[in-house]
Amino acid sequence: MSHEKTPVMPQGLMPVDEALALVTHDVRALPAETVEISAAVGRVLAAPLTARRSQPPADMSAMDGYAFGYGPDLALPASWTVIGESAAGRPFEGTIAHGEAVRIFTGAVLPAGADTVAIQENVARAGDGISLKAPVARGRNVRLAGFDFQAGSPLLPQGRRLSGRDVMLAAAAD
Repeated sequence: MSHEKTPVMPQGLMPVDEALALVTHDVRALPAETVEISAAVGRVLAAPLTARRSQPPADMSAMDGYAFGYGPDLALPASWTVIGESAAGRPFEGTIAHGEAVRIFTGAVLPAGADTVAIQENVARAGDGISLKAPVARGRNVRLAGFDFQAGSPLLPQGRRLSGRDVMLAAAAD
């Protein structure tokens, strides 16, 4: 003897699974659209988002200061000759040799031959010469190329509803 009861539906109603089948029977996915990035918040990705470029695109300074090649024998007191400047959008065009440094600003591309940035607060400058007032580790204050993401990296999955943060990521990767 079974004690299972058949669900009793109020008159005029149908079971949920039947209602869902009826509603979804004719539902079709909308075709993908391309929209301006300013209109992308709240939209759903039709395909995975992949980075078209690396970010940062080159080794860059994370602080204002002086860029130099660390060298195998760096010890305090250390000094360099300043041979130029690198600012965001105006990179230093030359190559830094041993004993040379370049004044650099946050977001500027690191010159060839440089691998370290000493922050300006830890540097004493006299004319074209600088010296360290405090130790600095090799590679310090540098954002390496591709640190955030590299070209070809998957960033967001298909089907994701885009937030403002996602849209900013997409803009940085394009």
